[in-house]
Amino acid sequence: MNMKYFLLTLTIATMLSGCSMPWSAPEQGAHALPYHENSVNSLALGRHYQTQGRFELARETFLNGLATSRDEEMRKRLALEIEATDRLILSQR
Repeated sequence: MNMKYFLLTLTIATMLSGCSMPWSAPEQGAHALPYHENSVNSLALGRHYQTQGRFELARETFLNGLATSRDEEMRKRLALEIEATDRLILSQR
């Protein structure tokens, strides 16, 4: 049970660490994010599903993001999220 709370806390902390990032449209001359919009949205939505305990849906969302990812760093991040979600699913059985 303690591992479940640890993983939940870790997931929430990871989500909150990304909250300081500006999500408004970039100003003219500013550089856009190098990530595909769907990949970024899938990462955020998948983490949201994890906090709700909807691990299968989170895994599917991460896989969708991985399919549209253009950046190697984002692919690695999504692959790590899939592995973590798989461990959470196994711990529930």
